[in-house]
Amino acid sequence: MIRKIIAEYHLDEMIGRLIGKDAGLFLDLAAYSIVTENNAGQYYPDYAYNHPLFTQGMKLYSDSKVSSFINSITRDQCIAFQNEWNSRHDHREKIYISYDSTNKNCQAGDLECVEIGHPKDDNGKPILNYSIAYDHNNSEPLYYEEYPGSIVDVSQLQQMLLKAKGVWIPAGRFHS
Repeated sequence: MIRKIIAEYHLDEMIGRLIGKDAGLFLDLAAYSIVTENNAGQYYPDYAYNHPLFTQGMKLYSDSKVSSFINSITRDQCIAFQNEWNSRHDHREKIYISYDSTNKNCQAGDLECVEIGHPKDDNGKPILNYSIAYDHNNSEPLYYEEYPGSIVDVSQLQQMLLKAKGVWIPAGRFHS
């Protein structure tokens, strides 16, 4: 089923252009996240051993390779993917955006994007905020973004609406 979805949306082609030779690993990690509802890299090798893979020759990679691969993905590649993904949609069609934002406590140490904020469950750790917007009619994701931990939900929503207005909605068709 995952292979069919990837082919239907031409994700293999898009990821191949953006990621290059490790596109199969990228698709494997996406499938792993969906199938197991988990994103912990240290469990990927167990998953890979027992599931069909997209990597050339169904090559198994270690958790350290997964970690270095994920760290090699650049912000520019992420933005290029979002731009290409959204360019494939008919911008004349009306979309209904559903939006969700949340935050995650961070224990990873000193990262630029984490700050002390105001999470619902405040345990005193710095947090990362992120949001996702998707087309309510077909549940296709349209946009995701991370925000510093101190940014409040209302500010995140305002940023998302500006992005929606500029990316998906032709002038004159945006109503907030």
